[in-house]
Amino acid sequence: MRNQRPDLILLGIIVLVLLLTAGLVWGFINWVIPTGGNDVFAPIWEASRNVLRGGDNPYTAQAVARASILLGDSAYDPYFVYPYYSIAIFAPFALISSYTMARAAWMTFLVACLVGTIFATLAITRWQPKPLAWLVFVIFSLGSLPAVRAIYLGNPAVLVTLLIAIGILLVVKEQYGVAGVFFGFTILKPQMVFLLIPFVFLWAVSHRRMQMVWSLLITIVLVVGVSLVVHPLWWAENYLLLLTFYTDRFPLSPLDFIGWWLSGSGPRVMMAVAIVLGLWMLLEWWRALGKDSRWFMWTAAFTLVITNLIGLPTSISNHVALLIPFTLGFSLWAQRWPRAGTRLSMVVMVVIAAAGWGLYLLGHGLDLAAAPGAVNYFYAPLVALILLYWVRFWALHTIQLKATRLEALRKL
Repeated sequence: MRNQRPDLILLGIIVLVLLLTAGLVWGFINWVIPTGGNDVFAPIWEASRNVLRGGDNPYTAQAVARASILLGDSAYDPYFVYPYYSIAIFAPFALISSYTMARAAWMTFLVACLVGTIFATLAITRWQPKPLAWLVFVIFSLGSLPAVRAIYLGNPAVLVTLLIAIGILLVVKEQYGVAGVFFGFTILKPQMVFLLIPFVFLWAVSHRRMQMVWSLLITIVLVVGVSLVVHPLWWAENYLLLLTFYTDRFPLSPLDFIGWWLSGSGPRVMMAVAIVLGLWMLLEWWRALGKDSRWFMWTAAFTLVITNLIGLPTSISNHVALLIPFTLGFSLWAQRWPRAGTRLSMVVMVVIAAAGWGLYLLGHGLDLAAAPGAVNYFYAPLVALILLYWVRFWALHTIQLKATRLEALRKL
């Protein structure tokens, strides 16, 4: 048997990654970017470049006007709706003078983030699917509507999902201090984690994982504090721009659609549903406090689902974070029924992805930049919620029962 050369294997991997990266950039420049979809990345690139040049802040009408040139005949104004500190993430791409090349590089970066999320979620759940199941899972993760739409538009939701997945993985690995740092950086897109961050904090306190508590708080304080020193009023300007953005593109959440459908009684129904969802979430948080990492993982996934249902403006791109609860469910099926469960998970992946695309294409055709319909806002979160409660029914209760019996045996 020949001796393997680790150095040659590493070199081969590096060459392959470089070729894939170059291929993606070339494909995005020649086949994807010419079709449009500039609504998200155009204001990011233009605003970040202006800040780096020492110009006016990214929330002004002038910044919107400059970004509008890149959008052509878009029906929407290109508002920069991200916190001021997010420019630190966008800066490397804003340094690229060619907008087309910058967008292609950003999209390629997001693909890499999504691939990283795939490996992180598999590590979280300790799922090692066979080659066919692994291939179907990768296609499901990369080819679902939220993933494709997020990459096409250049939505940072993909990066935030990776940070969330790594944070959960580090908690499972008991690397609490570093986990707090990753969760802290998820505030790049606050609407994705405005519920998750409080849960992470409360769980860490209940577990007396103070290194996680302090690393989370210090990261957030440093990120926000430095941005306030550089531009003290960015938060107010960002808030006003978000209100304008929300008004222009209403509805942007499942509860918005409920209010829209019910007309006069809509606001009251929206408030009632939001309260019910909030109390439901608090009950699950209470159950998870002081519990082990399995409870943390499930409740974090549950919180991500509720975040997309409770009424704060969201987007279909944000649904890419639902890959975490989906993977949790698929892995448990494969664990409980190694052969049949793996087949079932593959079938369900195909059905979920196909249904998501079908519902979207029926209303918008192949226009990935079009505003999604109501059913797309409800579909993925509700499916993920059902899947999570199957996990809760079998995994948490059954495994906990076995652990209790083992503990009783130790006391004999």
